[in-house]
Amino acid sequence: MLIATFLLAVPLIPVNAVPTGLVSISPSSINNDFGTSFTSSVMLSNAANIAGYDIIVSFNPGVFTVNSASLSGTLLDPAKLGADKVLILRHQVFPSVGLIRYALVLLGVNTPPQTPNPSASLLNINFQVNDPSTSTATASDYPSQMTLPKAEIVAVDTVNGGPFTLPVTTNSATYMPPANLGLRNVGCRAVTDGFNTVAKGFTDGIFCRVVNNGGQSISSVGTFSWRSLGGVTGSATSAPITLAPGQAGEDDSSITVANANDILIVTGTATRQVAFQDGSVLSIAGPSDNFKIEVNVP
Repeated sequence: MLIATFLLAVPLIPVNAVPTGLVSISPSSINNDFGTSFTSSVMLSNAANIAGYDIIVSFNPGVFTVNSASLSGTLLDPAKLGADKVLILRHQVFPSVGLIRYALVLLGVNTPPQTPNPSASLLNINFQVNDPSTSTATASDYPSQMTLPKAEIVAVDTVNGGPFTLPVTTNSATYMPPANLGLRNVGCRAVTDGFNTVAKGFTDGIFCRVVNNGGQSISSVGTFSWRSLGGVTGSATSAPITLAPGQAGEDDSSITVANANDILIVTGTATRQVAFQDGSVLSIAGPSDNFKIEVNVP
């Protein structure tokens, strides 16, 4: 215990009925696109009289690159409390293994800063989402987790005196890139939603009309699955199409039905496909529509 060792001059004392604090990564759900940056904060809630901490943040280095880690604006910001009042014991970033460690303790502060209700930031980290065409990540790395393998918080007992290690639980964060697909008002449907099989054959076109609302080119496919009142099930996938930012397109496929009266309920889903260096493909489902096809045999 790095901080506890440093504070041995003031023995750690047992404290009864201390509420369990929560150390979490915020936001807990991240959906930034590839190539963009975002900031995650290590947050502390349900705690008071904080005198120091030792925190490790773990992440997948194939998925993220660390741009910076900062105490600016946090609960124990040296610029706010005074550089002589905050002793930074560890300030380490290990990009290749995906670890960030910060450990610090207050010095000569009679009244430790109170944790705002409901929470306060302890550390801010700016990440960039790596380009899948150049990173070491694979499709199996998504969704990707940011975790807190170590979260040791030291608080001060203002009643009995002396520091103590606050009991805490931790919450991780999850990253998943967005689909960046928006269905147009036509959505997914059949070319002919009701037809006579003798007059028009057994195959009906099905499609999803999509538009890329993102800021970079993406690959889109339409995935379709169906079940009929007669118990017929099946699925189909369109060929991939590439959409530039703001470009609209159509994911086309078809369905072949039996020569019998039936009603098919079809679900069409606009899906983004992301290719990685190892050849793996990540499919991210976007909006979906349900539609029906009525088959009338005379």
